[in-house]
Amino acid sequence: MQAIDCSQCGTTVLAEKYSDEHTSIQWLDDAHKSCPLMQAGEVRPSGAATGSAGSVCPALHSTIDQAARDGRMGFSMRSEPVPGVLL
Repeated sequence: MQAIDCSQCGTTVLAEKYSDEHTSIQWLDDAHKSCPLMQAGEVRPSGAATGSAGSVCPALHSTIDQAARDGRMGFSMRSEPVPGVLL
């Protein structure tokens, strides 16, 4: 995972890109305390619990996607085992 700062508010998270569609984000603090958009109630968590790792901020995702397009963040080549498939 790579540290990246949101271009809108400066909040730092750890992020990893696996594909254009798959992004993993690890908040370094409670998401709703760190992100001004979440504090203001403008962003709803995608996970079950408020402030969960599933909380999504469109500005942060845009920052991460732009970093990947610019080559500042590479795509992870990590692969997870697929149940029932022998390699």
